[in-house]
Amino acid sequence: MDNSLKLGLSQKLTQTLKMTPEMQLAIKILQLNSLELKNQITEILETNPVVELEENNVQNTDVPLERLAEHTDNGAVPSREFKEASRDDFGVDWAKYIEDTEHSEFKVSSGGYNREEETSFENFVSKKSNLREHLSAQLTEVSLNPTEMKIGEYLIGLIDRNGYLRHTSEQIADLLKVELEVIERVRKAIKTMDPVGVGAFDLRECLLMQAEEEGYCDDAVTTILTRHLEDLGQNRIGNIVKATGIELEEIQAAVEIIKSLNPKPGASFPSSGDDIYVSPEVFVEKVDDEYLVTMNERDLPQLRINNLYKDAMKNRDKTEKETYEFIRSKLESARSFLKYVDKRKETILSVTRAICEVQKDFLDFGILHLKPLTLQDVAQMAGVHESTVSRATSGKYVQTPRGLFELKFFFSGAARTHSGEDVSTMAVKKRIDDLVKQENPRKPLSDSHIVDMLKKEGITLARRTVAKYRIELNIPSSSARKQH
Repeated sequence: MDNSLKLGLSQKLTQTLKMTPEMQLAIKILQLNSLELKNQITEILETNPVVELEENNVQNTDVPLERLAEHTDNGAVPSREFKEASRDDFGVDWAKYIEDTEHSEFKVSSGGYNREEETSFENFVSKKSNLREHLSAQLTEVSLNPTEMKIGEYLIGLIDRNGYLRHTSEQIADLLKVELEVIERVRKAIKTMDPVGVGAFDLRECLLMQAEEEGYCDDAVTTILTRHLEDLGQNRIGNIVKATGIELEEIQAAVEIIKSLNPKPGASFPSSGDDIYVSPEVFVEKVDDEYLVTMNERDLPQLRINNLYKDAMKNRDKTEKETYEFIRSKLESARSFLKYVDKRKETILSVTRAICEVQKDFLDFGILHLKPLTLQDVAQMAGVHESTVSRATSGKYVQTPRGLFELKFFFSGAARTHSGEDVSTMAVKKRIDDLVKQENPRKPLSDSHIVDMLKKEGITLARRTVAKYRIELNIPSSSARKQH
């Protein structure tokens, strides 16, 4: 038996992708939304002395070179005072936010929007607030077609932290270019959600919803809420008795019931520290027949490299070695950061322009004209990778003449027609839903029949795909729908 040890050399070629620090920084910055980027800029200003705000933003923050040498031995960053640029005081008093809700009104201009108004604190959209997540989870359980589901997402985004919808149905219908009845149908579905009272336009409607849910819809409660809420607010009980002719004891009992109702149903969800308000990353404005895409840099501090340290690098002979190396490393770090902040801006603008090019009909005519769009489509148009599009759109919002939307709102799947044109999955589902609604209940359409009917309209789908869409629409099988 040969127990000898045989040694030999072999070569194996493998290919691995290693993320360099620069690549990691680029990805990190692209993923940030505007508020996160602002916080990152603040951190850079506090930790990197070679970076400063533009003179219009803040006073000179130069740090003398001699102070740098004191800290470079242990790698500590030289201390410096940082003062944020002054900001407008919006003076929002959330404790009184729904007081006098009878007179609360949201103005929508048919000719576009005012950028100053839209970016004010009051009009920001609450991202990942507990109330929104709670409502969005319930949205999947209500019986709505795909288009109505999209509208439902939009309405939930408009509900404030107290649970009120601050836009009228007419305003929303006008913005989205859909029938008023559709908006009301979706709002009616939202009004069935927990907490009771959410989705109301005003205090009166909110309390009436709760009174009905609790079974308190007697004459006194209903009369006070519908006709004498202002008297109740002023504690004019005598006026209510006189105007209604209802006995004082009954009015007092009704008042106690009303006091037990919650005027701010959404406020029961934790908000402090959980609500993160986001402003739009980009603006889309219609100019003539085209849409102009611009970056929102209104509240973003503008940075530059401090000239003092640039000069120190030029005069190497006059700068101590440790100080020179410290400045050099900080300059490299600052330049990389600024470069990828600019790259982030370029990428988001490019991606948004591609989205607007495809979704021009939506911007012109409303949600029923939302076209199918994938990450891959936008990646090809913008000349970037799919993952880049995903990072550039996740958590980023765009202000359009139709309202404030997350960029991911504009993506949806597609089916293909005979002519090779793409049709939004949402549109196909709506068509299936319409066909079922129009069917003879004694002879309901089978999935195969629906396939044939769609084929006549130029849309080719497999039977299993129709079945999948039908199930997603919560539509029972034809046998379960049959009425005898």
